[in-house]
Amino acid sequence: MVDFRGNVAHTLMRRYTYILRFVIMGRVKNFWMEEEERGFYSVGDKFLCSVCIGDEDLASLVRKKGYRGECDYCGNKLRNVVHFDLMMEHFVSCVFQEYGDPNNVGVAWDRGWCGDVFDSDDLLARLGIPIESMELQDDIISSLGDKQWCKQDFYQLSPSQAYSFGWKRFVDLVKHKSRYSFYRSVEEKDCLGYEEIPAQYFMDSLSGIIDSLNLYKTLPAGSTVLRVRVHPRKEKLTSAKQLGAPSVEYAVYANRMSPSGISMFYGAFDRRTAIAETYELTNEDKVATVGSFELARDVRIVDFSKLPSFKGFFSGVDRSYRHKLSFIYEFLDDFTAPVSKDGLEHIDYVPTQVVSEHFRYIHTTSDENRIDGIIYPSSKLKGRNAIVIFCDNSDCVEQSEDKGLLKLVNVKRINPKRYI
Repeated sequence: MVDFRGNVAHTLMRRYTYILRFVIMGRVKNFWMEEEERGFYSVGDKFLCSVCIGDEDLASLVRKKGYRGECDYCGNKLRNVVHFDLMMEHFVSCVFQEYGDPNNVGVAWDRGWCGDVFDSDDLLARLGIPIESMELQDDIISSLGDKQWCKQDFYQLSPSQAYSFGWKRFVDLVKHKSRYSFYRSVEEKDCLGYEEIPAQYFMDSLSGIIDSLNLYKTLPAGSTVLRVRVHPRKEKLTSAKQLGAPSVEYAVYANRMSPSGISMFYGAFDRRTAIAETYELTNEDKVATVGSFELARDVRIVDFSKLPSFKGFFSGVDRSYRHKLSFIYEFLDDFTAPVSKDGLEHIDYVPTQVVSEHFRYIHTTSDENRIDGIIYPSSKLKGRNAIVIFCDNSDCVEQSEDKGLLKLVNVKRINPKRYI
């Protein structure tokens, strides 16, 4: 006699097993797809501390978002820890800003990748993270999986490289090719990638960087700026006209921000810097007179003295912002580099003179304010700042006068050697 109950039970069990397998496989597939989408795989329920990860930005993430617990990599129980997956979420979000899958980036294939393509192990080596724990390093590589990587900008310059090469072409153009009509010069665009910056358009790009980084400062009316004149001992300087920006007939030497024939007010905010920017050791038989000037009104300044702190790879800031900031650090090194008085300074100063003139007459802030000057790090004293104000001798007046931008409020004759 056939046992129908046994057959039915067996059939139901097979169907239940099939459905269970389907559900489990579906969940596994969904989990796998979720891991693929987020860019990394889980390595289990592990926690890490700030010391083990090494990189300062990643360590800061651990300190800020973690809690006191035991690190699975070093065993320390006194530091903040975060779950491995939390760290990796931030890790891959930063990595994907600069690196991607060669299939998605469009790298050519001809029996192999045609270009610089590398695996997760090499990626971690290129990032240069000083990871203390080899177990953590292995887990990161394992979590990234068997991926291939390449630069996101595989066929073009990165934004910071584009700015850098644009600046170099601009310097070469205004120093050696076209000084007075560079903005109308024609560069062979066929030689440039679409992301590259032609030299004649570099100043527009620089203005955009200054604006997006908000490198502005307002010096309020009443602020004091010092200006030094070095002169023979027999000469006495006491007036605003003598101590202020030179009159046109005396503006005969090229300076960092102004060519010969154009007068500007060069100063500093402390006596030592003002002297260092002016006094040469060959002037041993001379003295210095310091004029203290007060601003008669607020002035709007491009301020290179306090750049935003440099943002690391894992800082999490916007990629565009990070590349702009990286370039402006490079630009400032050139902008403030010491220039030898070897007879060629009138050539070496040309790029900074053009930049200054652009700030003075063309550049405006996002709120449509014009620029009155530039604060920049002193090339003579590390950690000190100098200033150039876009005004001439007529703007330097006595304290009692109504007109003028800079009013002379104090005069002091000194021995400059005491400050060198």
